Amino acid sequence: MKNNICLLLLIYSGIAFAQDETKTPKPQLDFKVNARFHMLYPIQFGNTALAKAHKPKLGFSAQMNLLDYRNFKAGFGFDFVTYEITNKQVIANLSTSKYTSAYVLISYEYKINNKLLVTPNIGYGSATLDLGSRNSRFGNQNGNEIRIGGILDYKIGRTIYVFSGINYITNTFNVETAPEYKSFFSKANQLQLSIGIRFGN
Repeated sequence: MKNNICLLLLIYSGIAFAQDETKTPKPQLDFKVNARFHMLYPIQFGNTALAKAHKPKLGFSAQMNLLDYRNFKAGFGFDFVTYEITNKQVIANLSTSKYTSAYVLISYEYKINNKLLVTPNIGYGSATLDLGSRNSRFGNQNGNEIRIGGILDYKIGRTIYVFSGINYITNTFNVETAPEYKSFFSKANQLQLSIGIRFGN
């Protein structure tokens, strides 16, 4: 009789333990892909060459998330924007500047309801400013960028979203110039506004 009672207690303990394990699964790092495609518009500000001597045109951005851990996502992105040079006394006799950047991105996805998601993010990468005219290229300035911002997604299909976003981006470029002009030519600050479409959950 005692043996039967002990056996029943062991079986019950095993079942209870298994149920507890089922209720609290261990978090996993998942390979989970989604992609964003943006139209973007940068608003440069401050006492910098990009703010004082350039006029931005619409740009393009593509981002892809690859890893997911408890709604934290990791991925990468690329930005491309063309600027018209408006003050040739500052930027010599050139007509355009092309800004490109490549960066890694960490974000956190928070679900507001079944349709809306908000996603703050932070990123770091490299940036290049190519200077030139319609038919020739003058040179480039290489540097880095730090970005912080957020995106609001609206679900329109099972795995399709439209979104709007805003980012603050600060740049430091490697520029050889007189010390009194160093900050003017080597720094940049922008608010980047974007709209686009996202594929994937």
